[in-house]
Amino acid sequence: MKATKSLGQSTLSVSSLKDAGYQSAISGERMDTVARYVFAECPGFTTEVPKETLAALTEGWALRWQELNPAKKYNTDYVPSATGNIEVSLAFCLSYSQQAFGQMKNEDPVKHSLIKGIRDAFSKYKSNRLSDLKTAVRRIEREGEAKTKAPTKGFAEYITDSFTTMKARCKTASARGDAEANEVNLAVAIDAFKRAYYRAE
Repeated sequence: MKATKSLGQSTLSVSSLKDAGYQSAISGERMDTVARYVFAECPGFTTEVPKETLAALTEGWALRWQELNPAKKYNTDYVPSATGNIEVSLAFCLSYSQQAFGQMKNEDPVKHSLIKGIRDAFSKYKSNRLSDLKTAVRRIEREGEAKTKAPTKGFAEYITDSFTTMKARCKTASARGDAEANEVNLAVAIDAFKRAYYRAE
């Protein structure tokens, strides 16, 4: 038995269980590589995803979603038409602000319904891809935890790592509007700690 599924511009074909095993292995290796890159770029990914990180990933997911769901043409009444002059793509649907999109519900319900369907579908796709990636990154985190249990870090290294983590989390918290996160105050506090702790040197 042969199973074939169209994926955008490419076609995935599985001819046997042996082939399924081989392709699943490749898929796993690819995700592992991606997860390692994401973890290196954003160590706190599974705890809190910074806005800029999520935005960049979303651009990639949007590219793939659009490949899987090609844009369609509509006429001015938003009825599908091969000769229509309105191309409804994911970018077109996401270009509306939440306020403009909300107003559209009363002003142009047909257009609103069409755009809502695409926005909702992509939102679900994005959520699933984020969940998949977090699961893969968690495996990398557990692997790292297992490796770091053997050698014990020197205290100086622990201090440096702690400050690095504090700075990263403070930056993320500040970006989302947490009034208690102050990067300037944190930098001053870290400098004060270092002066006090290393004064004997």
